[in-house]
Amino acid sequence: MAPTTNNVKIIFGGAIFSTQYGFDADKVSEVLSWLEKEGIKTIDSSEVYGDSEELLGTANAAGKGFTVDTKIGGGLARLESSGQRVVEAVEESLKKLNTDAVDVYFIHAPDKRVPLIDTLRGITQIYKEGKIKRFGLSNFAPAEVEEVCQLALENDFVLPSVYEGNYNAVGRRVETELFPILRRYKIAFYAYSPIAGGFLTKTPEDIANAKGRFDPKMIFGKMMNTLYNKSSMLEFLTEFGKLAAQEGISQAELAYRWIVYHSHLDGELGDGIIVGSRFGDQLTATIEGLKKGPLSEAVAERMDELWKGVEKDSILDNWNDYILKNGGL
Repeated sequence: MAPTTNNVKIIFGGAIFSTQYGFDADKVSEVLSWLEKEGIKTIDSSEVYGDSEELLGTANAAGKGFTVDTKIGGGLARLESSGQRVVEAVEESLKKLNTDAVDVYFIHAPDKRVPLIDTLRGITQIYKEGKIKRFGLSNFAPAEVEEVCQLALENDFVLPSVYEGNYNAVGRRVETELFPILRRYKIAFYAYSPIAGGFLTKTPEDIANAKGRFDPKMIFGKMMNTLYNKSSMLEFLTEFGKLAAQEGISQAELAYRWIVYHSHLDGELGDGIIVGSRFGDQLTATIEGLKKGPLSEAVAERMDELWKGVEKDSILDNWNDYILKNGGL
């Protein structure tokens, strides 16, 4: 049985499947068995996720009935996303994943080093060859999504049918900036970072003490501090913590139940969220929380009120609001 009560799809984030995090094929297989019991049958990977694809292939995820999505790195990769590179990249990914085809093949981020039409020509070729069932975009700005769709229509290319983007209680710009475009082109939305990179599980004191991902001496921590260590965000976090405590649930559960049951996601349109944790207990808690269903109407209304206080400081995603502006991580 699926973990949600409204058909919003749960996708497991395969970025954590890495030897760097202590995974081998056997441990990946253990996670796959657990996911199957919980009704989670889709894995999200990428060519830039270290050895994630190889571990999934060795564990025979596709052969065990899992739907596997993956990505060409696009602007995140060392190699340019030319049409020829797209053809080569999908072959490499399929070989690593030990499968003949993937469901969604995403461009992980826009690649300005090559003409977009060249990339889309390669995507259309591998779609026609049956190596990908659907084409997806990730981290594309609204105008870039529009450009992709127009080029596809003008040149008889495959249209994107899934968009993977940042969406959480402190990052809701997609609702007004992206969703109108996506709905017009019948593009489903997969929400990544539903707990804002861990921000929504912290306290303002955690941020001040530079705990975990918020250590400014680390590359990722510098980015997280730039994007989230703002007075409005910290005020949100204080009130968010109070709200979770009043409900007798964790901040993570509040964040996950909000995104699944009270956001603009629509399971009937194929929308979903990406969850992931290298820690078994955290993942179990996430799924058990989602099984409880929606929050109360009063809590949902309070979440909307809190959003108004951070809207002006919120981000679209890490790519557009930090990586591009700073020339990288």
